Amino acid sequence: MNIFRNKIMMTIVLTICASIMPQLFFKNGFLLSYFLKMGFKSSDVLILLSLPSCIMFLLSVPFAYYADRYGKKKIGISGIILTILGFFFIILAGFFDNQSSIKFIVCGIALFSIGVSALLSGWFALLSPLIPETIRGSFFGNLRVCWQIFAIGCSLILTYILEKNASLGTYQLILAFFTCLLIIQIFLYLKIPEIDKIEFQKKSIWKIAAGIPDVPGYMPFCAYCFMLMLATGSWPVTMGLLEKNVLHFSDDTIVHMGTMLFLGAMVGFYTGGKMVDKFGTKMVFLVVHFSYFLFLFLVILRDLIPISLVSYFSFLTFSLGLIQASSSIALTSEMMALAPAKNKSVIISLCISLQVGGAAFSGVISGKLIEYGILSETWLFQSLTLSNYDTLILFSSIMVFVFIITLGLIPSVVKTKKVQWVPHSSKTL
Repeated sequence: MNIFRNKIMMTIVLTICASIMPQLFFKNGFLLSYFLKMGFKSSDVLILLSLPSCIMFLLSVPFAYYADRYGKKKIGISGIILTILGFFFIILAGFFDNQSSIKFIVCGIALFSIGVSALLSGWFALLSPLIPETIRGSFFGNLRVCWQIFAIGCSLILTYILEKNASLGTYQLILAFFTCLLIIQIFLYLKIPEIDKIEFQKKSIWKIAAGIPDVPGYMPFCAYCFMLMLATGSWPVTMGLLEKNVLHFSDDTIVHMGTMLFLGAMVGFYTGGKMVDKFGTKMVFLVVHFSYFLFLFLVILRDLIPISLVSYFSFLTFSLGLIQASSSIALTSEMMALAPAKNKSVIISLCISLQVGGAAFSGVISGKLIEYGILSETWLFQSLTLSNYDTLILFSSIMVFVFIITLGLIPSVVKTKKVQWVPHSSKTL
């Protein structure tokens, strides 16, 4: 299927590419470096970068309900406008002292996160009637490859720019450029037709939510999703802080690690889909748990490996990105298989909100542990000298291993059915 020959599909691709980098900045180390450049403490950075997940946890379900009730595009356009305002505040923060800038940052992240929640609430429902079911899997697979190639290209360019000049002004110019792309996104989004007529819900959102426990196997699966994200949700930011504050990687190297994360994800989406098709979701989750445990534990063994730290962490980041992407394919496949046709948007949004909620709690807990000095800044493990960030990564490694017992919560509706290639809306469009 050639998505570039269909105007609507091409518009969808361009819409995502116009908005993807601002979302990924929260994960690829760019905003982490920007906030540290402004003088914020590591504990504050962990909490700030967890705010989008906290807000999406609270708003995903209500926005999904109102998108169905009042119109997906009406809610979506409002969301895009809020993302633009949010990034405008984040850019302005760089012009003020630390005391004032934190207010701009919090306000900007809150507006951006509310906007993304609103936009994503009706995104899949908007696209569903536009993409024929016979090509839906291949379309979303190709779509994911397109935005990831775009993200990797942007990351490589940003790495080069920051290698030449990593001043605060450079960060603000880069943020301004991608804010302009968000403005362009409005015009692209308006070109996507909304085929479904608005159907008012007869039930209130509370009645719909109250009926979710009656869906066979759905709530235990949601509980598993929450615990998996609680164990693994904060590792990208924690590893970024370790690389910046302990290993003293340069700003361009931090962004390079984000590129390795995207490259690993590209491979992971493909291999995860193949594994779900062949072995079912439970086997994929079992592999994911052991792999997370192994590669997170390898972080603290870095001084025993006789290669450069940049090469070693590039390998680990690539591998963890692959694991994370494979996990998201399995999560989405099981979620889509379990969700009933009736009130599907709200029911799926509940599962997604619990996933981002787990990631949010993971980041906030990690930030508070560092802020209150509960974790020792340096400690010894055999002959290795480790930091408080290593402690957090070790906790994640152990938790994800212990949570293998929660695999019993997964009904495993997906055995060897066709894998769902719909991207994870908790992360990106």
